[in-house]
Amino acid sequence: MIQDKVALIKYKDFAPRITKRGPFGGASEYESFSEVVSAVNQWIENTTIQVINVETVVLPDRIEGTSDGVYGVTTSNAFYPVMISQGLTINYFQCVRVWYRE
Repeated sequence: MIQDKVALIKYKDFAPRITKRGPFGGASEYESFSEVVSAVNQWIENTTIQVINVETVVLPDRIEGTSDGVYGVTTSNAFYPVMISQGLTINYFQCVRVWYRE
């Protein structure tokens, strides 16, 4: 019996890029959310994928898999601070997730 190759579902997260470094090398300014959406649209246009769904997600300020260190996960218009034990703050931010098949 011959089976067709099944395309697996994948996803890609898009976070705002850091546009300006602050003191001690930390980020101080980031792309706007509309710039992130524009990058998503550009990526979709330039790839041969089948988009299944596009959604916004809230992710912590450090995510695995960012490619080159110029990506942050903070935005000026989508900032969700969360306090945890011992006074340590973890920031959560609005990002775009694209679910797709290749």
